[in-house]
Amino acid sequence: MTGHKLSLALAVASIVFAAAAAACLVLDDYLLYVVTIGAIFASLAVAFDVLLGFTGYLSLAHGALYGLGAYTCALLTARYGLPFWVALPLCGLVAGAAGALIALVAFRTKGLYFAVLTLGIGLIGHQLFLVLSPWTGGIGGFVGIPGPEQPAWLAVRSTSYFALLALLLLLVTFVCAQFFVRSRLGAECLAVREDLTLAQALGIRVGTARLAAFTFSAVFAGLAGALFAAISSFVAPESFTVLGTGFQLVALVVVGGMGTLWGPILGAVLLTALPEALRVAATMSLLAYGLLLLGFIIFAPKGIASIATRLVAAMRRPGSTP
Repeated sequence: MTGHKLSLALAVASIVFAAAAAACLVLDDYLLYVVTIGAIFASLAVAFDVLLGFTGYLSLAHGALYGLGAYTCALLTARYGLPFWVALPLCGLVAGAAGALIALVAFRTKGLYFAVLTLGIGLIGHQLFLVLSPWTGGIGGFVGIPGPEQPAWLAVRSTSYFALLALLLLLVTFVCAQFFVRSRLGAECLAVREDLTLAQALGIRVGTARLAAFTFSAVFAGLAGALFAAISSFVAPESFTVLGTGFQLVALVVVGGMGTLWGPILGAVLLTALPEALRVAATMSLLAYGLLLLGFIIFAPKGIASIATRLVAAMRRPGSTP
């Protein structure tokens, strides 16, 4: 049954990716930008859900890990001349190694203390992006980052190409996350989330499971940051703040539905499109964003995913109308 669900999830993901990729060939440049940013944040949210939704640990250091991937890409490509496709996996490895080190320290704490410790690490990371100006450009940011090389056989606009890359990263993140959560490590992460004491009593590798989830999440945060830097050609510290990226990730996962993987994608779509739709009135945008979060917390604490699940279940009941 698990294999059937995995195959179904991968098939649906492939179909959605194909449809989105086809749309990227006809959308205008503004909408392609929205799709690109939304897909990058959806990748971040899916990876973050592996840690928060499936393991039960709230990390506020992921904005710094996202920024680490971005600045690593900037240094490797703009300063040291590495091609983007060579730099990309290195950015993931650097962020993953940093995430593993953070996890080894953070998992010595429990509950609220874990969140507070990672909050401190996120704040330190942002401050380092500001003060290490010889490598990061400081408050002025890092400019002149070369974009991903476009193959000659792919004759599309650069904006379409960037959107396709962001969607491809989302697909890869989703597929890898599906395999992770359905592996033995994923089952151990769920056991840790449900009852840490019982998991330890049953001999589950609690430390290994938590470390694997945090490292997995950090690797894909670094990959997302690298792609963001290459597509934007400019990065600055304000893109990687705790109050910005850190809490935004939490919102995407909570609104979409923790522990579902596809729910955070829906959350990213909704919370990326809403500010753009209300861009003409910045005050209304913030108000709508806040009211939306409040509404989900009160009326649908399990997110969009739970609403969709209930609708599908209702349609399957005998006597229900489509």
